[in-house]
Amino acid sequence: MADSIPPDTLVHLAPELVELILSYLTPKELLNFGQTCQRASAFVRPSNKVLWKAAYLQIFDNPLHVWNQLLPSARAKNRDRETKWDWHYEVQRNYLAFNAVCQTSNEALLADPEKVITACQDLIDTASHSTDGDGQCVPRSRNIDFLDRLFRTAPNPEKIIHDYHTDIGSLSLPLEFNFDTTRPMTRSMLLRQAEIPEWASRFHIFYGMTTREEESLRSKGLARGLAYDWTVTGHAAEYGPFLRDGSGAVNWPILEAVMSLMMRIFENAKGTLYRVPKGFKHNIPYLLPLDPSYPDDWAGVNRSWVGTYAFLDYRALVHYNFANNLEYPLDLGSYDEAHGDLMRLKLSLSDPNELQDDSRLQTKLPRGSDLPVLYFTGTSNGRPIRRPSINVRGFAALIPGSRQVRWRFIIRYAGADQWQLDGVQPAGVRSGGIYGLWSHVEHEDHGPTGPFCYFPLEMVGRKTF
Repeated sequence: MADSIPPDTLVHLAPELVELILSYLTPKELLNFGQTCQRASAFVRPSNKVLWKAAYLQIFDNPLHVWNQLLPSARAKNRDRETKWDWHYEVQRNYLAFNAVCQTSNEALLADPEKVITACQDLIDTASHSTDGDGQCVPRSRNIDFLDRLFRTAPNPEKIIHDYHTDIGSLSLPLEFNFDTTRPMTRSMLLRQAEIPEWASRFHIFYGMTTREEESLRSKGLARGLAYDWTVTGHAAEYGPFLRDGSGAVNWPILEAVMSLMMRIFENAKGTLYRVPKGFKHNIPYLLPLDPSYPDDWAGVNRSWVGTYAFLDYRALVHYNFANNLEYPLDLGSYDEAHGDLMRLKLSLSDPNELQDDSRLQTKLPRGSDLPVLYFTGTSNGRPIRRPSINVRGFAALIPGSRQVRWRFIIRYAGADQWQLDGVQPAGVRSGGIYGLWSHVEHEDHGPTGPFCYFPLEMVGRKTF
């Protein structure tokens, strides 16, 4: 509409009419209009909240729709952001991030990497979804469309994952030509993991595995180095991907390493039956609908899950963990771990009175209190199908802050509890995959450990084996 009216005519209309006309313009069109004359510039000033809100909503989802869904603890923590929300600033921030990723050089990204990456992460965190005719939640999101367009059109979009700094010791920078490939991957190198910012690890998890890391032996080595290191978890973290400070908070660099490994391993294990859930659209909270048959099942426990696990040969695990004292340390970049069968879990809610006193399901780590702990039982079946069923029990609970979901699985077979799996659903309630670490239930010193993953069956393909 505005294209058909000369700017010098438009600015002399009633202000209310001008704002109505301009509300149909995209942010880029608004900026172009503001450059035509002084009066036009006054109309598109940053303080014009009504106009810039309309411009924002032309391209992006309304964040209020997502904020209204937040649980009380998360909403309280988000209040400051809601109060300070500025429509013009958010438009500017998102387009600066878009331009930084689209540049052929890394100059804009390196100038303020946190601002670029957190802008993209905020678009995921405020992405909307809707329900189709079958009652299934589907991502019909302007935010996701914006990010998908960005990562389709940028000349080297994966640099936002890998090139946000010049620290060549980071897990997130798997360029072989920046690294001495003759040096074995030892535990001494893992001291650098603390340099990986939480926001960088978190965005990497939501993006998924990149082409560059898939082809990088160094990236595999660093991811294995974290997932199989006895010192990164332990009793204080209840042998899961949590901080060892008793807070129950997610250890994002460890979760990043698990994701990096398990996306590759699931690709190998799934065969032709399933697909790997890639992309931002799988990391939206409440993406899977609440089953009306189980109104109390806020976590979506009552469904089928598909996943697998990985493990090093125990001799290699010991070799790696004591490599600093050996003349020939193990190179985890070139050493491939094994993986288990493709496993399918069939879970159902249990009466909490039956399991809440189960010693295997006790935890000293704090949990979010906005929703009750859900206890469940079920079976795990792999291939061949004739193998006897494996019994599973566990719980799902909110992590403090009520953004992510913690899962614990106890695997029982041959008449005894065998394995404990502790994992995190990083995108939140009824979202995408669960990533974590498995260990023996007795947790003896220097016991076997490794990464695992499970995905809701609806996200990976077929309904049956």
